[in-house]
Amino acid sequence: MSGNTGGILSRDAQIGLNSFWGVALYYYNATGGIEYICAHENQDAGTSDENWAIWKHTYTGGELSQREVLTGICNNRATLDWR
Repeated sequence: MSGNTGGILSRDAQIGLNSFWGVALYYYNATGGIEYICAHENQDAGTSDENWAIWKHTYTGGELSQREVLTGICNNRATLDWR
């Protein structure tokens, strides 16, 4: 994906894309498991940019049980339209 596209805008493109991320941010839950990963193609992107790929991890019994992915604002990761 070229740098002038403004990031990954559609969920289908995001899921199918195997690309290099310029930056990835990790957010942990209270037990130390990764709850969210926010990745952007531009390493200088602000967390208020709308074009972050965001993964949410759900745990059951201490084990990773589900991983969802959406596109959105990293700062708003907890309020995105997760299942």
